[in-house]
Amino acid sequence: MAKYKSVGWAFVFSFLLWMAVPACAQDPDSLALQRLEHNKTSGAESVRNLALLLQQALQQTNFDPVSPHVVDKLVYDKMLLVGPLPVQEALVLYMPSEMQFDMQKDFSRVLQDGMALEITWPGIALKGILADTTSPHNALIFPVKLTLSSPGIPDFQLQFRAARLDGRFYFMPPLYIVNEDLD
Repeated sequence: MAKYKSVGWAFVFSFLLWMAVPACAQDPDSLALQRLEHNKTSGAESVRNLALLLQQALQQTNFDPVSPHVVDKLVYDKMLLVGPLPVQEALVLYMPSEMQFDMQKDFSRVLQDGMALEITWPGIALKGILADTTSPHNALIFPVKLTLSSPGIPDFQLQFRAARLDGRFYFMPPLYIVNEDLD
């Protein structure tokens, strides 16, 4: 009987070892890719993180850091379901693909307007953020105003709309430089 017990335990041990080896032998690069994929979750953790993403994108004159954080179809659909009436009214005539397109178009326009104002995009710094996120609603759309500085010119303001859903924050158009001298 003892012989069968030791064979049984040997079988169990070899089975557990067989199950554990693939996980231990996984390529570290594939684990890094999994972590990178996990970190690409849409939306930012705070309005400040959205502002920093936008600052980085403007410094690099590259829309790519902003793109994954624009309201997408999943966020849009959920906001229509759970959002209060003002949120639903703001979204009902605006499709997510249009938001992505308009946000990219607005980003390009901000870069052009910035050149007209002699903004040095690589040298901009975030000086302040003004946003009211105190609403008790889970789904919320609100304006965000950023104060930015650029070497050699007075501080300027950039404004966009943001959406909050389930504790994540997303970009929404319009995005523009607040300035009476522009159009």
